[in-house]
Amino acid sequence: MYNLSLFLSEFKDKPVPYIREHWNYLTEPGVFPGVDLLRAIAVSLVLLYHFQLLPVGWVGVDLFFVISGFLIGGIIIDKMAVGKFKMGEFYWRRALRILPVYYFIILLCALFKAPGPFDWVALKSVLSGMLFLQTTGPYFFPEFFQINQAYTAAGSWSLVIEEMFYLVAPVTLLVFMRLSKNNLKIVASLVGLVVLSGIFTRIVMTADFAPNDGDWHFASFIQFHSRYDELAAGVLAACVVRLVSGLRSQWVFWLAAGLLLFAGFLMYMIQHPEYLAKPWTFARETIWLPTLLAAFSTALLLGIYWWPVRSLPIIFLARISYPLYLVHLLLLELTNPYGNVGILLWLTETITFYGRLFVLILLTIFISYLVSLIVEYPFVRMYKVRKESTTELDASFSPAR
Repeated sequence: MYNLSLFLSEFKDKPVPYIREHWNYLTEPGVFPGVDLLRAIAVSLVLLYHFQLLPVGWVGVDLFFVISGFLIGGIIIDKMAVGKFKMGEFYWRRALRILPVYYFIILLCALFKAPGPFDWVALKSVLSGMLFLQTTGPYFFPEFFQINQAYTAAGSWSLVIEEMFYLVAPVTLLVFMRLSKNNLKIVASLVGLVVLSGIFTRIVMTADFAPNDGDWHFASFIQFHSRYDELAAGVLAACVVRLVSGLRSQWVFWLAAGLLLFAGFLMYMIQHPEYLAKPWTFARETIWLPTLLAAFSTALLLGIYWWPVRSLPIIFLARISYPLYLVHLLLLELTNPYGNVGILLWLTETITFYGRLFVLILLTIFISYLVSLIVEYPFVRMYKVRKESTTELDASFSPAR
């Protein structure tokens, strides 16, 4: 049993070996090195989007969802196939992997981002965030869930979707495995039906919304029922990898298909410049866009998941992608992206817009490294002590991560 208090005493006495061990973790390729490349691309796209450098960078979240479904779905399927899957153990490990960094960011939000006194609404907001109800709660129970977003981690809507996936996926796959008597081809077919159901679910859930309704995006783009098919597409990819022999020899086909689908998405965006400027104004596009982006991400994943990526910067970005996702949004909120306070004002007055963003990006990466070192890795170590698969170590969002 891993003893956290013993680790803290060891770290106090011997910090240098711990820092070296953590660095080795950050620079060691995973079981699927090509997935490291995709995670690095995904988190870079999201950062560039929020730093106002890439208008379509938000698609990195869609790529993250498919990656998460691929890794987590693969872990569940493999363990169920040999009768070693334990529901309680799965949820415990997911909690250890996700909650420490997430709760730390919520604490920072309460200390530095939230204004005014800590009242009843603030308490409900914090509790809702801790229970991953900050988006589903207001959607299904608007009268009760009055959320002050200052007390929640920015961008955590994607973590809500991931957590819902963690709740639903094991039960669903267990049913599929039992019904099929562990026949992975049948399981893949059933998961494929789940993927196809996504577009119909979004049609039903938004049937009462007018195309120009401002709540459309909230109802049809950042809820679990609007993105579950992307995660399911990742599970389907995990099935395909385990079923299709010679899949690696087809990598050119899958890569070309993914790039072609993404090119179609870009062409649509270029033809609708209003969406490039304000992607949150999507209305009916939210019905089919997740399907397109799931297909693009899945094809890309099947094309390069096995690539022998050994680049240290790429692996480093992949490993810190989860804290990086949460930290960069909090830093933007605290510093104001237009730079009107403190060091940001100095940066704005002395260097260019892009120079200021470059400094902010470097600062974000450094802070994310510290969060990984101090907050995240002590809990990751629990996996390492128990000699668990490095695949599971890599299976965070991140988002989902």
